[in-house]
Amino acid sequence: MQNLQRYAIFGKQIVYTIITQIIMVVLGIMQIPIITKNLGSSLYGTWAIIITTITIIIPFSTLSFNMSLVRFLAAEKDIKKIREDFLSAFSLVVLSGLVFSLLFFGLSDVFARYILKDASLIAYLRLSSVLVLLNTTFWVITAFFRTGSRIGIFNILTLGWNALQVGLTILFLLLGYGLTGVIYAAILSAVLLNIIGLFMILREIGISRPKFSNIKTYLKWGLPLLPTNAILWIISPGDRYIVSYFLGVSATGIYSASSGIGAYTTFAFVPLSTVLYPIISKAYDEGNQEECQNYFQLSFKYLMMITIPAAVGLTMLARPLLIILTTTEFVSGTPIIAFTAFGALASILYSLGIYIIYLVGKTQTIMKLLGISAATNVILDILLVPHMGVIGAGIGSFVATVVLGLLTLIVTRRHIKYDLSFSFLIKSAVSAGIMALCLWFIHPRSALMVLVSIIAGIITYFGVLLLIRGFSKTELTFATTFIRDNLKGIFRSKSKS
Repeated sequence: MQNLQRYAIFGKQIVYTIITQIIMVVLGIMQIPIITKNLGSSLYGTWAIIITTITIIIPFSTLSFNMSLVRFLAAEKDIKKIREDFLSAFSLVVLSGLVFSLLFFGLSDVFARYILKDASLIAYLRLSSVLVLLNTTFWVITAFFRTGSRIGIFNILTLGWNALQVGLTILFLLLGYGLTGVIYAAILSAVLLNIIGLFMILREIGISRPKFSNIKTYLKWGLPLLPTNAILWIISPGDRYIVSYFLGVSATGIYSASSGIGAYTTFAFVPLSTVLYPIISKAYDEGNQEECQNYFQLSFKYLMMITIPAAVGLTMLARPLLIILTTTEFVSGTPIIAFTAFGALASILYSLGIYIIYLVGKTQTIMKLLGISAATNVILDILLVPHMGVIGAGIGSFVATVVLGLLTLIVTRRHIKYDLSFSFLIKSAVSAGIMALCLWFIHPRSALMVLVSIIAGIITYFGVLLLIRGFSKTELTFATTFIRDNLKGIFRSKSKS
């Protein structure tokens, strides 16, 4: 009974985070046509390179405190220890973020001239350098709210950041500020949400002088993760540099837009990981390994239930989506959506497996796994991109992701095994196949018909999955009870108001 209550709380937190993530996905999709049609492939490629560069820097500038805070504070009750550990970590992160921002600013000239091969982009890079510091501090601030029962605040902050940035981006582009306006929007939204998040934390835990008494433990756990973050970057966004080197920034813009759309396949993992990591950390520290296995099993099945149809759906709708969301020059990147979408299926094995590695403390293993995958990606990109263009980059990234997922599965099952639900995977694939036939029959050409296709696809997929008994009676009973209880709670709160 107690386990069912825990799973119900787990499910409720995921549902709220899913809603947040869906809104963020909609905001992200809204932003793509606005930016691509106002900037064109060249400046959009420049913006993609800037974001990619910041993405690789942030894991280093945070010193992995965004992960270690969740790992060590998830089960912590002592407010003094929470205050000491957070303020110590945050102080170091501010200093680290400032150093990396200055380095980014100082190297902007070299980066623009020799990597992007366009000196006119120096000003954009220098303006973007402050985003390194702002993103660094925000990662640590939001990590604080991933512990305990603060997931709702985490969702509000991340959604607020995205919504404000999209709104400001639209405003500045309409005012004619171009790429400078896009960067201003990112800076202003980051400043405001950092201030709000930090104020909420200090109001809860108070202020004191950091003593750095437990920082050694945090660094010992987190520092081995730093090179792994760099290698992981090579597997995914790093291939934009290879595309830019061989094909130019316009091709990078095309590749980024397509892979960005394909990456929405993984939207289900963000809400799950946000809730899962602190819960399994607490369960593992309390010695409940069987409970950890159950959480991993539920998480894997949930992710596959969403990701399989999402990958199939995005592949079927790839061309109309690119035509609607971008301009005709981006349509050549249509196959990239499929490679990215199906690569997401393999990435789930790594994304879940890495938490097992965190729990058992074998963080050095991650570097070995990522090293093999990164080497595969770089070699394939160098061999394929000059001859196949952006399609070659898509193939390289897909193969590297599959290699990473399979190797992670093999390694992690030595420590914690969970049921991979092969029968469910087959039923999900069959349901997704029938959904694909439905989408092929509709053959959408307009935005309205794409929306109709998405709704029809969802209904078809889950309808077939229910007909072929993809869910057990226990799962259906739990789901209906969960939905009924939450709807009652919503109606009760409305009636009281």
